[in-house]
Amino acid sequence: LNKARQAKVMSEIQKYTSLISSEIKRHWITDQSMKGKQCILNIRLASNGLVLSVKALSGNPVVCNSARTAVLKAEQLPMSKDPQVFAKLKEINLTVQPEFD
Repeated sequence: LNKARQAKVMSEIQKYTSLISSEIKRHWITDQSMKGKQCILNIRLASNGLVLSVKALSGNPVVCNSARTAVLKAEQLPMSKDPQVFAKLKEINLTVQPEFD
């Protein structure tokens, strides 16, 4: 991969990771007891963004359960059409943390 192509792939990965996080947050039911806690999820995706599996790797069990439910509720997450970006995102470990205003 040339440097320009690599930079484009990296920026697409960041963009889609952010879009995936936003989509999860839209479906996530959180409460104040989760404040300051987090969970690391392993999410496997199909090329169209369909959620194939999601499991908690570590973190607060309450946060992990609710975040896992949010991913399953979303069913399909944003996914790039670029095969090199998909290759990096088809199995991601995502740290999720509830946000409170």
